[in-house]
Amino acid sequence: MFKKLSLIADTEKEQNSVWSAVILICLAPFIIGPAKPTLASEGVHYSTNSHHVMKLTLNEFSVLNVSEMDGLLKYGGSGDFQLKMAKEGSNVVWNVTVDSPRLMELLGVFVGEKTIKLVQSLDPSNIDPNQKMALEAIKSLSQKLEEAQKNPFWDSITQSGTVLQEGTNWVLQAKDDKFNLLGDKLAELKTRCGRQVVAEGFVKAPGQFEVARFKDKKQNTLELFVMSFCPFGQRAETLLFDYLGRTNLASKPQIEIHYIFYKQNKNGEDTLVSMHGDTEMTEDLVQMVIRDSFSQWFEPYLRLRASSGNAAWQKLVRQLGLAQENVDQIEKAIVDNRDSMIRKEYDYVARQCEILDGSPSYLWESEKVPGLKRVEAFKGIDSPQDACSH
Repeated sequence: MFKKLSLIADTEKEQNSVWSAVILICLAPFIIGPAKPTLASEGVHYSTNSHHVMKLTLNEFSVLNVSEMDGLLKYGGSGDFQLKMAKEGSNVVWNVTVDSPRLMELLGVFVGEKTIKLVQSLDPSNIDPNQKMALEAIKSLSQKLEEAQKNPFWDSITQSGTVLQEGTNWVLQAKDDKFNLLGDKLAELKTRCGRQVVAEGFVKAPGQFEVARFKDKKQNTLELFVMSFCPFGQRAETLLFDYLGRTNLASKPQIEIHYIFYKQNKNGEDTLVSMHGDTEMTEDLVQMVIRDSFSQWFEPYLRLRASSGNAAWQKLVRQLGLAQENVDQIEKAIVDNRDSMIRKEYDYVARQCEILDGSPSYLWESEKVPGLKRVEAFKGIDSPQDACSH
């Protein structure tokens, strides 16, 4: 639910009546923000990818809601936040998400101003149980406001650029922007000086990029992620091979093919599986060995596999002309190195590339693309529109 409050409140008397039913007292130490607020209607704009999240009880949300309404009546403007109700245990929680840091300050001001106004009517020596409950609500709400304001959640962004040193600073020079690099990955990024990377992280202040993870940019390279028995993945492979075979591009893109595995919990332990079962798991491994150790046979094998259904892999590699010693080498590798091969592939595909599902999926120059036609080099290809997925 998205909630937007504006000048829709009733009279001051009605507002005080609503407020009085919810809260009657507040202590000054728990009031956030002493400054007079400036609303969006006065021309202040904030651009941020942070979110402030609060889990509130009904009483706390009622205080927040009425405070904002009263503040808007006084100052004008509008205040937007997202609201989602959810059951947790035996209680209902009001999850409030605020995207504007300035609105977080204003909410503290509104709560403080309204409470101070009403507290003057209280008799401190005669506080009844309802007033005590109100005190607890305003105290806990103010603490949650302060905690959310100090600890925002940030949206992650992806930025491609070149790592450079400028004086004592290290920067990422993107196409249209330049960012000073920060974070735990800075030492590792320094080893990429002069090289292009694709970095993921957070812009918490203008011109500063806190990098959470990065990978080297693979120039002019399309990475294709498939399940070996997925018909859509097989069609994508064949379309790519055919397209590159007939195209007259001056610099043909490189193709890398990787395999999608899924993590499942069995008997309390995590294990990696293939969507179409153990037979596909074995085929994935066979294709990985051919890809890494017999690269000249990789494309011919994939083309043959796409037209051969579930035929045994041994039959197909012999049909291509591989010697028996090569067949034995593949067999030995998929038995002896099975676990390490699967883990290495999963770590690259799922952890580094964040491809968790969908055959085929694509990375162009190390960045995700929703389809081949989004890549200039493949605009003329008849790419598949469907994908195998969980």
